[in-house]
Amino acid sequence: METLKTAITIVEIIVATAAVLLIGDYIGYKFGRMKLATYTLFTVLGIIILFAIYAAVRLNQG
Repeated sequence: METLKTAITIVEIIVATAAVLLIGDYIGYKFGRMKLATYTLFTVLGIIILFAIYAAVRLNQG
């Protein structure tokens, strides 16, 4: 049963990656690749900062 869960997870990751690549290619074509890269960079940095704050708060609560 564990191998089935692993296989399902792998398939989900592959499908999600393909979907993200297609969407990114389309948006990059529509808005420009540099603009897309800039927005992605700022979004990823924001998510990392929010996660660091969340992790610090959760670790301090005990």
